[in-house]
Amino acid sequence: MYIIIAVILVLVVIFLINSSKLEGFRSKRGRTLEFFISLISTFIGFFFALSLNTMLADINQKENLVKLLDATNLSLENSEMKTKGMYLNPAKSGVDVSEIIQYSPLEIPKLYTNLETNSLVSDYFLSNAFQAYILCNDNLQTFVKGANAANASSEKKTLILEKYLAYLSLAKQVNTLEIKRLNGEISESDENAELQKLTKQIINNQ
Repeated sequence: MYIIIAVILVLVVIFLINSSKLEGFRSKRGRTLEFFISLISTFIGFFFALSLNTMLADINQKENLVKLLDATNLSLENSEMKTKGMYLNPAKSGVDVSEIIQYSPLEIPKLYTNLETNSLVSDYFLSNAFQAYILCNDNLQTFVKGANAANASSEKKTLILEKYLAYLSLAKQVNTLEIKRLNGEISESDENAELQKLTKQIINNQ
């Protein structure tokens, strides 16, 4: 927006200097015209500076979001390893997973759940990516409640944990697509196409 205003002001200055219609005014009111041109030039510099600052701030915010998503993916990977090592592998070995969960309840990484209220996410996430995130987050919370439920059998909890593990992977894939777009590695249309596939997987794996 600011750059458009600056360009319009440049065109106004060019018009004032070169228009044949203002030739008489330029000869009679040369100093007045110079004052107006000087004033407009000041505004041009001001709007160019505002435009540059806005662009730099936008780039900085996107870089901060990439860092946040990278950290979130690491937390999701840690949760994947914990789910396999602490719950699923012992369950496959015959250990009662209900007892393990009783002493160490399943938890969603806080970095991931906090994305929903993060201003960077609301400002820069694609709408399809945010929709996929909400679906993943809601299902992960449902799985956590199911796995931590005292009245659920160990067999049911094991099935829930397997679904939970699959959704951690899907959540990470959504974040990775956003990281790639923000870094300029893929286009918005390419990301939306991949997000549609992921969203189908998210819905079908419920």
